[in-house]
Amino acid sequence: MGATNDLLQKKKRALWINFLVIFSTWVPFVFISVFSNSITLIAQMLMGGAQSLSVFLSLKTAQKSVKKQEVLIRREVINARIMVLVFFISFVVVSFIAVKRFFEPKELNEFASWLGVFGNAIAVFVNLYQWRKNLKISKESFSPVMESQWTLFRIKTFTALTAVISILVYYLCPGAIIHNYVDPFFSIALASLILFSAIALLRKARIVGE
Repeated sequence: MGATNDLLQKKKRALWINFLVIFSTWVPFVFISVFSNSITLIAQMLMGGAQSLSVFLSLKTAQKSVKKQEVLIRREVINARIMVLVFFISFVVVSFIAVKRFFEPKELNEFASWLGVFGNAIAVFVNLYQWRKNLKISKESFSPVMESQWTLFRIKTFTALTAVISILVYYLCPGAIIHNYVDPFFSIALASLILFSAIALLRKARIVGE
């Protein structure tokens, strides 16, 4: 019983840190993405808001688990499915904006986009650390919520890396034909990663929910 409670407390602390990391990095990206004109950065902003809500719901579940001294698997499965829904919505939104940008190219704002590169370079390492930490907790005792958390930070790690590469490539080939299509191309790649992760998490949530 003591070991179970310790694990629940560890999960609760991890979720609090996850929420603080996601929310604190999301707020500045709202302004950066709006002024940058980068689809990838806009996608990060949209995903960040939805992910903050999802982590908050997971945190509330963990708090109830600690209070009741039990593992609320059914509620965890529901929250994991909410995360899947967030991923699918993000996929649709990012794909729609990216396809539209192929037909209506826009120049990126240099200052805001380079600020996005700097922020994302730091985010890669922060998200990678959170990814590994949440994966470790999930392996100690399988939990749909913690499974969704390390999946979330895996997505955020590659999303941040994609944003950095996208903007760097954009500015490295200013006169090339592909110049205006770099940002939407990388956004489509990002959307594919989101879809893949959503499908993988949905399968795991179904197995636990049966």
